Formats: sequence, structure tokens, C-alpha cells
Amino acid sequence: MKSILEEFARGNISPNASSFKRDSHYGRTMKTVHDFETKLLSSLSGESKASFEQFSEAQAELNLITGIDRFIYGYRLGVLMTMEVFIGSDEFTSDSKGADA
Repeated sequence: MKSILEEFARGNISPNASSFKRDSHYGRTMKTVHDFETKLLSSLSGESKASFEQFSEAQAELNLITGIDRFIYGYRLGVLMTMEVFIGSDEFTSDSKGADA
């Protein structure tokens, strides 16, 4: 079984659906990527087209893996920050000498 953080990062468990506005920066950038991909694919044929599609799929997989790793790291960092608020940094850092030192 995968970790709950990885499942959450992959979107397999989600508190709500995600959407974006087409006129947002993200939406415009997504359209630009789509337009260039369509233009490039129409100019390619045969082996070149297949190679580009394989490259695109590999890049998408790499982006997914990177996104998951960053999400998990960020979530863990947030939990550590929360722990510090409730416990104090002296309780879970090894190089701390405490207030009395």
C-alpha cells in the first residue's frame, strides 16, 4: 500500500475537486503549451512524432514524481512547523541546549 500522503498527492483521495479559470495565468500557460504541442505534432510524422510523444509522456511522469516528492516534503515540513508551535523547538532538535544552558 502506498503512503496516504502519496495517494493524496496523486489525487486518489481529495477533499474537493480542483479547477482553474481559463483566463488565469495557469489557464493561459496551459493553452500555450497545448497550442505549441499541437503545432509541433502536426509538423512531425512517423518516428519523429512517436519519439516526441514518448518524450512528452516521460516528461509528464517526471513532473508527477517531482510534484509528489515536493508535496510530501512540504507537508512534512508543515507538520514539523506545527509541532514546533505546540512543543517548542527544544523538544525535537538534537543540537539544542535548552533555555537553561
